Amino acid sequence: MKKIIILLLFIIFISGCSKSDASFEVKHYLNKFKNHDKEVMASLDELLTLESLTNEQKDLYRLIMKKQYSDLEYKIVEENYNGDEAVFKIKITVYDYVNSKKRALKEIEENKEQYNTLEKRMNKELIEMEKEDKRINYTLTFNLFNVNDNWVLETPNTECLEKIHGIYEYELDNLSFS
Repeated sequence: MKKIIILLLFIIFISGCSKSDASFEVKHYLNKFKNHDKEVMASLDELLTLESLTNEQKDLYRLIMKKQYSDLEYKIVEENYNGDEAVFKIKITVYDYVNSKKRALKEIEENKEQYNTLEKRMNKELIEMEKEDKRINYTLTFNLFNVNDNWVLETPNTECLEKIHGIYEYELDNLSFS
């Protein structure tokens, strides 16, 4: 599933045709996830075709991501402008699917005979993700560039996308839970 998120790097989010401000572009980008924008969902669907999941697992994963997107909370905490460049720091709160994976792996390890196929192991991981209620805070950094009076958001890196999707493999000393 991690490669699904990594491939989301290739989603192109175009900025508006008229003059815009940088904060609008940041909000617009994050709201595309929150509002299940057709580009975001089409990309997710396309990438799910590359995964070795059953149709039922794909449907469940899609629902899990829609919940993640809908419940994503964000706040711009810092804006720095330097001419035609801007850097934004964003605090986000998402479901902690790393926690889900750890629970699933523990259960699988303790009951190897019950989870003796990839399908069964993936089902367990998805079930744990679906019931996840623990949330985690991350700080994202977005870079923007002013091109012909339009602020354009640089494609977020893999770490940023993993954080948005709640699958970032965090270190214990960098945690912030809510």
